[in-house]
Amino acid sequence: MALVTSPRAGAAVSPVPRFITPPRPAWWADQRQALGYLLVVIGVWLFTTIWALDYPTTAQAQNAHLNEVMVGIVVVFNGMSRLLVYPSRVSDVVLLLSGVWLVAAPFAVGYTKTAEAGQAAVADWVTGGVLVLLALYSMFSLRISERLSQRLESRA
Repeated sequence: MALVTSPRAGAAVSPVPRFITPPRPAWWADQRQALGYLLVVIGVWLFTTIWALDYPTTAQAQNAHLNEVMVGIVVVFNGMSRLLVYPSRVSDVVLLLSGVWLVAAPFAVGYTKTAEAGQAAVADWVTGGVLVLLALYSMFSLRISERLSQRLESRA
């Protein structure tokens, strides 16, 4: 819809209101959404740890893998949502809580007490630590982006 005005009329005002989002640096959006690919890979890793690390068929190892599958579902959905929509603070908090749970789960669920589930505990600690680091990185880059967008708005 074009507006036709005379050159002396000044600035034309559109009858349709525009909702303009503040400019964000491209590196922030690319990196935060690129984390989605990594999260999908980590989620698939959590699904396949029982075969990749050859867990024994004991009850403790099966409980550990059930825990990994549940967290893997959350991580895969979080990663896919980052790829489809704009990542938010909620996504970062869910990712952080998933990582913290994976680090604490061997103690909370109790599969550190037996040697046969030792591989599962180590895999959970490492994977949980990676998820916590990715969540903190995503939160940090969001903060940087907000500060940069405020500076860009103040210049305009």
